[in-house]
Amino acid sequence: MSSRDSEVPAEPEQLPEVPPELTERRLSLGTIAKFFGPGAIIASLTVGSGETVLASRMGAVFGFAVLWLVVVGAVAKAAVIYSSNRYAVLTGEHPMRGLARVIPGPRGWFPMLIGVLAVLSFPFVASALASGIGGYLHRIAGGPAIAWGLVLLVLAAAIAWFGWYALLERAQVAIVALKVTLVVVAVFAADPQWLDVLSGFVPQTFAYQPFVGAEYPDIAAESAWVEAVVFMGGLGGGMYDYIGYAGLMREKRWGAMGLPGRADDVPLVEPLALTETEREARRVRGWARAPLGDVVLSFATMALTAVAFIITGKEILGAAHNVPSGNDVLTYQGDVLGIIHPVLRYFYIVAIIMVFLGTMYAIWEVYTRTTHESLSAVSKRVHAGGVARTRRWVYGYVLLGGVALLLTGGDLVDLISPANIVGGTVAVGVYGFGLLVLERRVLPKAHRIGRAGRALVTASSAILLVAGLIALAQYLGVVR
Repeated sequence: MSSRDSEVPAEPEQLPEVPPELTERRLSLGTIAKFFGPGAIIASLTVGSGETVLASRMGAVFGFAVLWLVVVGAVAKAAVIYSSNRYAVLTGEHPMRGLARVIPGPRGWFPMLIGVLAVLSFPFVASALASGIGGYLHRIAGGPAIAWGLVLLVLAAAIAWFGWYALLERAQVAIVALKVTLVVVAVFAADPQWLDVLSGFVPQTFAYQPFVGAEYPDIAAESAWVEAVVFMGGLGGGMYDYIGYAGLMREKRWGAMGLPGRADDVPLVEPLALTETEREARRVRGWARAPLGDVVLSFATMALTAVAFIITGKEILGAAHNVPSGNDVLTYQGDVLGIIHPVLRYFYIVAIIMVFLGTMYAIWEVYTRTTHESLSAVSKRVHAGGVARTRRWVYGYVLLGGVALLLTGGDLVDLISPANIVGGTVAVGVYGFGLLVLERRVLPKAHRIGRAGRALVTASSAILLVAGLIALAQYLGVVR
């Protein structure tokens, strides 16, 4: 056999065959549930602060007038994150690496900007969660709140590092699901004026309830817009979660992520070169449904939870002038379940501890993914070292930074505010605009998100970026 005969060109890679469920004309709820995976992790990660604490606080201080922010925030973030995850599934490449290659200017500056904004947020989120649960345990069991927070922060890190969470996972998932269900039941038990509730979904101005200025002057002194953007930034998470979210597609092996050598992306491989054939187009449409269902179910769940907490926050906490703040940031939510039956107040004690412990556990693994994907986009050395090498640096950084911030004595809202404004709105908006460039540079026109989808991602990115920048300027005292 001649050398010319032996040099048979390799067959070009193509997207794998699409599972039958994803080829159906309509995306059924059963199919969405089957492909619901990474989104469940993000939902469980954010339900602790964004949907439980901040949503009930929003209802207490603003009433129903902020319900429309839930819709805007959830839709805007879902649009950006779907675009991100869709790109990963169709090309087998994490968007951060693609952004390092296609954005004009010094190589890697754009993903490094996004990555830095995300990584800087890590200790603020970790310390906020520890402060919240520490303050709650101080109220119910005594002892210093900071000491409780430190113990649980270290415990959560140990659970994640040694892989003990499997012992708690099923119980935690069941308790969180029951807690959310009970909060929805509490909405009906509170018997709100439903016309007033519906009117809250219409975009409108909002202001603090009259009692807030008299009884909570520290809260009233803060800009209402900052308070709202802190909530919207925490709704469904931020870039500190979403970079890792896209990386979790590898474990599902959806689309191009299931091709040889792409599950772990070692060694470095180029994005899948999609062809403009009808066969490839069918596969693109099918595989794009997997991240779509995952994102839609995840954000719909979080939005429903947030709406329920805003309603009960207004009808139960606001009516009693009990605003979640300071060491009572978690105390009053037990009244929400108590409206159904007094014994459920005791269930709330177990539920909130499990929710926060589960959230504090998840941040270590998700933040490790976020850091690794951000750095490996610009560093072959980090990429070659794998996630395991990145993990120990992330754990040390988050633990030391979290402890330092916790020792300042700030409460959950104080500590979470910078992360939610910068990482939850500004960075997500910037990332969304980058994804639009990435799609145009890498994907053939026939396989890009449609015109309506691009318009939605553009509008969503602009809303998040502008809202975040205004809040950041007010938070820093640059403008009033």
